[in-house]
Amino acid sequence: MDQITRQRRSESAWREIVARQEQSGLTVTAFSEREGLTTASLYGWRVRLRQQAAGKRTSPQISKSARAEKAPEEFIDLGAIGASRGRFEVRLDLGGGVLLQLVRS
Repeated sequence: MDQITRQRRSESAWREIVARQEQSGLTVTAFSEREGLTTASLYGWRVRLRQQAAGKRTSPQISKSARAEKAPEEFIDLGAIGASRGRFEVRLDLGGGVLLQLVRS
């Protein structure tokens, strides 16, 4: 199995990659393998770009200094998962085009 090398790409580069994948007729997996990309990055950028096109905000980027200044009392306690029967959704942008989404309906 070939090792995929990490490479930082700009948003415009990802726009081009996503457009090429959509026009290629290949699956995300096949296209990613051919181009040396991870499927997670391609899926993540595809979601992010579609959200931007729909006018939705993506996860805000917080600088390292702002993260370091964040006080522990700014933690938001959502309570125990079993405590309520309501719907919740948690989205974490892990960087590098990786988006982790947890949903309970």
